[in-house]
Amino acid sequence: MKQIGSLLLLLALLLSGCGGVSKEEYDAVVQERDALQKEFQEAQAELQELRDSSDTMTVTLKGSFTATVRALILEGEVSPMAVVELFQSTPFFICTGAVTEQLEVGETYVFEIKTRENIEILASEYASGYPDPVDIAWYDLQVADFRAAEEADCGLNSCHLVYET
Repeated sequence: MKQIGSLLLLLALLLSGCGGVSKEEYDAVVQERDALQKEFQEAQAELQELRDSSDTMTVTLKGSFTATVRALILEGEVSPMAVVELFQSTPFFICTGAVTEQLEVGETYVFEIKTRENIEILASEYASGYPDPVDIAWYDLQVADFRAAEEADCGLNSCHLVYET
C-alpha cells in the first residue's frame, strides 16, 4: 500500500512540473531574440567598419586607472612626475604635479586624470571602446586626484579611461 501511495505521489509531482509556455509567449520571446540578434549583427558590422578604417577622430579622454608607483622624479627640468605601472604592463611616466610628494614608491593608487580634450586617435582605437593601457603613456596625462587603491580597484579591469566624442 505504501508503494502505491509513493508512486501516486511521484506521478503527481512529475505531472505538476509539466506546465508549458503558451504559444503567444513563445512567439514573443522568439521575436525579441531575433530583433536583438539583428541589432547585434548591425552593431558588429559598424564596429568592424570602424576597425578597418584608417580615419582619425578627435576625442576627449577622461576617467581613472589603478597603477603602482615605481619611481618618483622630484627634481629636474620637467615638472614632478612618477613612473607608474598598470597591472601586467610596462612602466610609463605621468605628470603628478603637486601630489608627487604624497605618493610612496611601491604603493598602488587610483589616479583620476585631468580631462584631456582634442586628442587625435584612429577610428579603430575608438572602436575598441577604451584606450589600450599600453597607449596611455602617449596621452601626456596629468593627475587631478588620487587615492590609495583597494582590492576591488586592482587586477585586469583597473583601467577606467574612456573616450568621448
